[in-house]
Amino acid sequence: MTESPELIQRRYDIDWLRVILFGLLIPFHVAIGVYWSTYGTDLNPNISEYDRDNEELVSEGNTYTAESIDPTSMFLHWMHQWRLAALFMISGMGTAFAFKRRSWGKFLVERSQRLLVPMFFGMWTIGFAGGIVLGMVDLGDGGVADMSKSLMFHILFTSVIFWIPIFGKILALSHLWFLWNLFLYSVFMIPIFHYVQKHNNGALTKMFRSIFTAKFGIGVILIIPFLLSVIEILFKPWMAGFLGSGYEWLWFLGFFIFGYACIVAKDEYYSFLEQNRIKISGITILLTILFVWTRIQQYDDSIPYVDGGWIEQGIIHNGMTIFSCFIHSFHAWFWCLTVFAWGAHLLNKPSKNLAYMNQGVYPFYIVHMPITFAALKVSTEMGITNYYAVILSCIIVTIGCWVSFELLRRTKVTRYLFGIKELPKKKLD
Repeated sequence: MTESPELIQRRYDIDWLRVILFGLLIPFHVAIGVYWSTYGTDLNPNISEYDRDNEELVSEGNTYTAESIDPTSMFLHWMHQWRLAALFMISGMGTAFAFKRRSWGKFLVERSQRLLVPMFFGMWTIGFAGGIVLGMVDLGDGGVADMSKSLMFHILFTSVIFWIPIFGKILALSHLWFLWNLFLYSVFMIPIFHYVQKHNNGALTKMFRSIFTAKFGIGVILIIPFLLSVIEILFKPWMAGFLGSGYEWLWFLGFFIFGYACIVAKDEYYSFLEQNRIKISGITILLTILFVWTRIQQYDDSIPYVDGGWIEQGIIHNGMTIFSCFIHSFHAWFWCLTVFAWGAHLLNKPSKNLAYMNQGVYPFYIVHMPITFAALKVSTEMGITNYYAVILSCIIVTIGCWVSFELLRRTKVTRYLFGIKELPKKKLD
C-alpha cells in the first residue's frame, strides 16, 4: 500500500507545539517548587529559614501548597489541566505518522528503544542525581566505593519497586512516568493501528473521519469531550489523578487516541480547525471561567472536584461532582483544540532550528528535574523569592539542560540512551 503525498507531508506545527509544550515543563516545574512547595519546604525560596524551623507553622500556616488559589497558583492549575493532555494528543499524532510506514513488529521495537531505554536509564541515573540534590541518597564518606554502592542500591531498589502499581511509578519514575504511559498506550493500541494501516478506507477509518465532518461540529465539540467526561464520572470518585495514574491513566489514553484520530482524518481535521478557530477560542474562554469557578469551589468546600478521589469524603457523586467532571474534560479538550487550531494557522512553517530543537525535547525532559532541584536550592541560598526565583531558576535549568543536550548528542551511545533522534541526512544535489 502506498501513501499519497498529502498523507506523508510533514506538519511543522505539530513539531513546533511539541517543542513549546515540552519547553513549558521547565517554568512549570520550577514554579510549583516555589508556589506549591512540591519538592519540600527546604527547596522553596519563599519559605524563610525561621519558618522551616517552626514545624507547626510550616504544617498549619504554610500557604505554599497545591490547594492555594492565589492568581499565580490558579495560573499553574489552569496550565496543568490541558498541557499534558495536549502532549498526549501530539504523541498520538506522532504515532499515526510513525505507524504508517512500519509493520507492527518494527513499530514495537522502535517504541521500546525510543521510550523504555531512556526511561529506565533515566530512572537509574537522573533519578539518582535528583536524590543526591534532595539529600535522599546516603553517599557515605563521598568516596567512589560508597557512591558506587549507593548507585547500585538505587538501581536495584527502583527496578524492583517500579513494578508495584501506582506507588512504584511515583517512587521510581517520578517525572519519567510520561514515557511509561506512552509506551503502554502504544502497545495497547497496536491492533487498532494495524487495522487502520491495512484498511485505509475501512469502517474504523471512516468513523475517525466522520468525527470531524458531523453536522454542526457535534463530533468534535460535543461527543469527544463527552466521552472524556464519562471516564471522569466513572473513575474519578475512586481514583485521584496523579502522575498519570488513577483516573488520569484512561483519561490521557483518550487524548492519545483522539490525537491519533486527528491524523487519520488529517484533511477533515485541519479543515475543521481552520473553519471553527474563532468559535473554538470563544468557547474555550467561557470554559476557562467555569473551570476557575470550579477550582474555587473545591477550595471553599474542601472537596477535590478537580483532582478526584472524593470518596474519602463519603461522596460518590452529587450535582457538583458531575458538573466538575464535565467542566474539567470540556475545558481541557477545548484548550487542546485552541492550541492546535492557532498552531495550525500560525506555525506550519519550516525552520532551520526546528529539527535541532526537536532533537532536544527528550534530553531536556529527562535531565531537567535534578537541575530544577539544584536551581531552587541556589535561589533559596541566595534569598531570592517569588517571580525573581522562578526567573533565575528557569535560566539555570535551561542552560543546564542545553549544555547536557550538547554533550549527549555528540556520541551514538548517549543519543541512544537519551532518546535523541538522528537528524535526517541532507540529500546531495
